[in-house]
Amino acid sequence: RRSPARRDSPLRAGSREYDRCIVTGSPVERLLGAIDALDVEAAMALVAPDCRLLTVDGRRAEGATGVRDLLTEFLSQLRSTVHRITAEWHPEDVWIAEGEADYELKDWLRLTALPRVFVLRDGDAGLTDVRVYGAHEQELRDHRSGESATVVGGHWIPPL
Repeated sequence: RRSPARRDSPLRAGSREYDRCIVTGSPVERLLGAIDALDVEAAMALVAPDCRLLTVDGRRAEGATGVRDLLTEFLSQLRSTVHRITAEWHPEDVWIAEGEADYELKDWLRLTALPRVFVLRDGDAGLTDVRVYGAHEQELRDHRSGESATVVGGHWIPPL
């Protein structure tokens, strides 16, 4: 069930240069669309049974049940979310996207323009690996096990 895109790999033929165009219809775009719709089932329809998920705050999930649980927990804390992709690349089976995320939490706190990088690996059964990186993680001196959510100033910082 490899994800189709509306254009071929952005690597130029015979070259190692990247074409930095936005790739429409990519797995990143579809996954973020499901998350922005706060739709766990739509997101789960894109992942493989053995998918792995790594969030900005260091939490990890493996397998469909673990990924579903982590996504459900994440989305249950939001009123809304919007992700914008600003650049995207597709070398071989990897999809890489830079972007920004806006969140409105259940307590009405709004977090806007948080930088994000998404790295997805695509397989025959769907997404096998989803990694989300950002610039609002806790400082290294505040290192923890990765099992709990990131809270800054008493407010939860979204991991996706």
